[in-house]
Amino acid sequence: MEQLFTIGQLSKLFNTKISTLRYYDEVGLLKPAKVDPKTHYRYYTTVQFERLNVITYLRTLDLSLDSIKDFFEARDIPKLEAMLREQQNQVERQISTLQNVKTRISARLSQVEDALNSNLGKIELVELPDIPVITLKENYRPNEDIELPISVLRQRYKVNKNIFLGKIALAISKEQLNQRKFSEYTELVLILEPGDDNKATSFLPAGRYLRLRFHGTHETAGKEYQELMDYCQKHNFEINGNAIETTLIDYGITDDLSKYVTEIRIPITD
Repeated sequence: MEQLFTIGQLSKLFNTKISTLRYYDEVGLLKPAKVDPKTHYRYYTTVQFERLNVITYLRTLDLSLDSIKDFFEARDIPKLEAMLREQQNQVERQISTLQNVKTRISARLSQVEDALNSNLGKIELVELPDIPVITLKENYRPNEDIELPISVLRQRYKVNKNIFLGKIALAISKEQLNQRKFSEYTELVLILEPGDDNKATSFLPAGRYLRLRFHGTHETAGKEYQELMDYCQKHNFEINGNAIETTLIDYGITDDLSKYVTEIRIPITD
């Protein structure tokens, strides 16, 4: 006589929850060998052991229950091969996605560490490479809600709303800089990094920049712009493009205003 096992015994043998085994029964994936008509207790044999082993293996590969049912209904090698190939493709897509996430996290950590180690309040002359960006020509004042223009940029260029942290910059035009008008920004700039899927609409050009990092936000940046313009005048530098202003550490990272770090970069030539 074939030995019968209760659902509790099967659960312990395969380290599978009883509720999961009941669900497998309900969806027709793993029917018990026998159900007591009076108690409705489920009983299983070693035949179900083999099937549960296959189910557990395929679930480990993250195949859906529907796919597993299709396999059992077809029960042939080509069907299994097709399922595994599709699952392999999905895993490769997941790996690519996770690699992009890892790249973004590394970039954000580097940015924060760089900001924390900045020589704040000191004007520096730096050489920067081309930086891919997406720009939106939109006038913006520091006391206005920046989320609205960000939403416009995201919708217009179909940008994933989850990639904005630490990457939004504001621009002041060359003309306004020369007129020493620092109260209104003329562009919203999304700085693209490795791992971003969106195509750049332009580049922040490679070259020499004056850079000033300071404790503060967009609302307090006017004084720093004055310092940069005075420095340009004193050293006979010519402004060669728009100023780019980025908050390296802000409300997305900390609620402590005293720890905010903002950067202004102005492209210059001799």
